[in-house]
Amino acid sequence: MYSIGLDIGTTSVCGILINLVSGRVELSRTLPNDSFIKTENPAEKLQNPIRLMEILSSVLDELLSQNKPIASIGITGQMHGIVYLNKMGQPISELKIWQDGRGDLPYKDGLTYAEFMSQKTGYPLATGYGAVTYFYDMINGLVPSDAACFCTIHDLAAMTLCGKTAPKLHPSDAASLGLFDIKNKCYDKGAIALLGLNFDLFPAVCSDYSLMGHFKGIPVSVAIGDNQASFLGAVKNPEESLLINVGTGSQISCLAGGIPKDTNLDCRPLINDSYILAGSSLCGGRSYSILEQFLRSVVKDIAGVEIKSAYPAMDRLTENYTPENEPLNITTLFSGTRLNPQKRGSIENISVNNLTTAALCHGFMQGMVNELYEMFKALKPFALGTPKYIVGSGNGIRNNKALCKKFEAAFNIKMQIPAHKEEAAFGAALYSLVAKGRFATINEAAKLIKYE
Repeated sequence: MYSIGLDIGTTSVCGILINLVSGRVELSRTLPNDSFIKTENPAEKLQNPIRLMEILSSVLDELLSQNKPIASIGITGQMHGIVYLNKMGQPISELKIWQDGRGDLPYKDGLTYAEFMSQKTGYPLATGYGAVTYFYDMINGLVPSDAACFCTIHDLAAMTLCGKTAPKLHPSDAASLGLFDIKNKCYDKGAIALLGLNFDLFPAVCSDYSLMGHFKGIPVSVAIGDNQASFLGAVKNPEESLLINVGTGSQISCLAGGIPKDTNLDCRPLINDSYILAGSSLCGGRSYSILEQFLRSVVKDIAGVEIKSAYPAMDRLTENYTPENEPLNITTLFSGTRLNPQKRGSIENISVNNLTTAALCHGFMQGMVNELYEMFKALKPFALGTPKYIVGSGNGIRNNKALCKKFEAAFNIKMQIPAHKEEAAFGAALYSLVAKGRFATINEAAKLIKYE
């Protein structure tokens, strides 16, 4: 038997076909997410949900064309963002993704929309969270008049595949929208009322290990959040592991010893009564791509030559680079932080000798590592245990050996990298297998995980 995992990401959509005997990914298909919508508002980040469903359908059709016996289909995707649906379950707005910055625009009393909501309700909220996007839309008259609810893009995918007219959110996704009581696994009606929001637009929340329905006779589980899916699909020993993911953004995650009282910590539902603590960088792997774009522009401006990619040269320069006594000190907070979105990155300790391309590449990578390590220090007192393993995931980890070495040096632990490349899709597939009853527990399903 086989299982299919689907992941609707910010920049790509992928699907994998997993052999349930060997745990091998026998087919992986990834298509670019070309659904971005241009807008005159630079703070607005939109994608076309209909186009995304077309891309997903192409990926799924290719996986099914292999004519393998499929036990289940699991779905995950980019959390936080929302699309409005009508009562027939059809999308009636753009997908307003997690990168949407309108929640950081000024609202009233010197506060942004997100800051106002946080002060009013006591919930730590940030721009890009679905509840913040909805609040901004309500204040500015942008909620469609025929909206019946909103949901994430992967929840739309699950209901569409199963022919349903209303979404059903796993707590991992529901919590990502904000104003969610993670202990009781429900939206906080009182907080929602304080803001004048319509509670009926918030999507229904289901229990763990739920099926959404069937697609061509194949059981389809409810969608789960991509952070949680990556954790499930990469970590074989969750009680003793840290997960570091570097992609467009970057995250560090570990099991929580309970729900911390410190509301500034990002505690997210995982499975049943387990939770993960997450530290999220808004720039993450994008930091290194910013440097790559800068270096390409330098070559064009100075030499008048356009190069397709600076990454090969960057890899060569950093492979055996050892920083001098005066390394560049670079902070990669180019998009700020969730608590301080106005904060910016910096380059310090420039001397007459160290302003070189190799030093910049090293400094950017070290800055990415330092940001996540500082988050880990904040999470550590509330973690379930002391980590013995670091699991690395995401293209930023796989494509950059020098970055892996820097993480290993910072944590003084050898990094394990899953043999499969699409950890979130793999985790969604494992979740669907438990929801379908193929495995009794997620830990049993996790035995399919193999490391390089």
